[in-house]
Amino acid sequence: MIEQFGAGAALALQPYPLAAAIGGLVLGVIVGAIPGLTATMTIAILTPFTFFLPPTVAIGALLGIYKGAVYGGSIPAILINTPGTAAAAATSLDGHVLARQGRAREALQMSLFASVAGDMLATVVLVVVAAPLAAFAVTFSAPEYTVLFVVSLLLIAGVSGGNPFLGLVSACFGALLGCVGMDPMTGTQRYVFGVTDLLGGISLVPLLIGMFALSEVLVQAGQRDDTGVTLPSRAGGGQPLRANQMKAVAPTILRSSGIGAFIGALPGLGAEIACWIGYAIAKRRSRHPDLYGKGSLEGIAAAESANNASVPGTLIPMLVFGIPGDVVTAVLLGAFIAQGLTPGPLLFVNHGAIIYALYVLLFITNVALIAVGIGAIGSFRRLANLPRGLILPCVSVLCAAGAFAVNSSGFDVILMFAGGFAGYGMRRIGMPIPPLIIALLIAPSLEGNLRQALAFSSGDPSIFVTRPISAGIIALFSAALLFMLWQRMRRSSSPTMQSERTR
Repeated sequence: MIEQFGAGAALALQPYPLAAAIGGLVLGVIVGAIPGLTATMTIAILTPFTFFLPPTVAIGALLGIYKGAVYGGSIPAILINTPGTAAAAATSLDGHVLARQGRAREALQMSLFASVAGDMLATVVLVVVAAPLAAFAVTFSAPEYTVLFVVSLLLIAGVSGGNPFLGLVSACFGALLGCVGMDPMTGTQRYVFGVTDLLGGISLVPLLIGMFALSEVLVQAGQRDDTGVTLPSRAGGGQPLRANQMKAVAPTILRSSGIGAFIGALPGLGAEIACWIGYAIAKRRSRHPDLYGKGSLEGIAAAESANNASVPGTLIPMLVFGIPGDVVTAVLLGAFIAQGLTPGPLLFVNHGAIIYALYVLLFITNVALIAVGIGAIGSFRRLANLPRGLILPCVSVLCAAGAFAVNSSGFDVILMFAGGFAGYGMRRIGMPIPPLIIALLIAPSLEGNLRQALAFSSGDPSIFVTRPISAGIIALFSAALLFMLWQRMRRSSSPTMQSERTR
């Protein structure tokens, strides 16, 4: 382990990986600070252009974008009450109130301080937990992986969006798309309909670009241009954040960082949910809950430390099991595979030096976020006024170029457009996209492990409940499901809910 860490540090501290990671961080903050642009969109577009770079350079840049965008969304949330990303929605509740009170400087600095602290603490958790968990995961065989993949898909489908049924339909459709191509065991064609370009399966990156980036362009194009929003008159004023204020919120940051890392490690949740859970728990534990929503620095600290801590947390299931923690890591999973780094327990054995190099880059970009964040706070006024009519055409051109760059294939561009229109339609009817993409990603592994397990047991499905680890996973998931159903029934039968229904 020490030798791998030394080799990883030597890789990370070379000029190109450092420049790529910090450059990605700067780009991520800019993307997050511009309402309408997202980390998922940016990473999906840029992933094809990283295929020809060394892994530490390519993955380091994408991780920098991810981290920067989650923080950058807090800047417009505070100044103009428009979260740059969904993960910053809770930050706007108190941040914009403080900006209107002339305390924007305190709010912005608290956001930066909490983001850096939460990210740093969660990165430590990632480094400490991932390798031992991978060592345990090596003991998994086909039945355990089959159960783990199925439970993860059900969890992702259940928590993505407001309608679990639509999430399940989306996951099933993604699993069906994952079957397109050649059968891995028999070599027969499946669902290709005579299209030779589909013999190798659905090309992942063009579909990702279409469903996330192009569909977002279509959604944004149909909305009213809100670039006329103005900053509060005293947005740049106020006193700087004081040491006693940072000390007062330290327990909240520590608690919310743990919550964010845990939420991030659960497949399908991510920063968007982590920020609200961290905010709600902090309000419940606060000595001054009445200040939340009225300009509480503690509320900003809770939301920002939780959503930024979820970023390293989402990498845990992706690196150890090959299961994306959220939609951004689903795109990152494709980038890892393209670099020849197949996520899973053996990743730490076969490519340990590269993984430790990425750990070092995570720590470096976390420290660099302090300087980048200070610069972003001062330059946001210009970023906020970029017209949508300029941004969207540029993003569309990058979408087409990125899709074509994967295999230099015109069919991939067609696939990208098909994914874009399909993604737009799914957004319009409220069907979540992440379950489809994540199911598409893990469908080949799920199918292979399922067929291998059934072959091992001569077709007896009881193998999934007779092995201790797989049975334990099923028991934990069943207990969690029963608890959620009990909570929902309890809420629906409460006097408050009944009185609302009778109105």
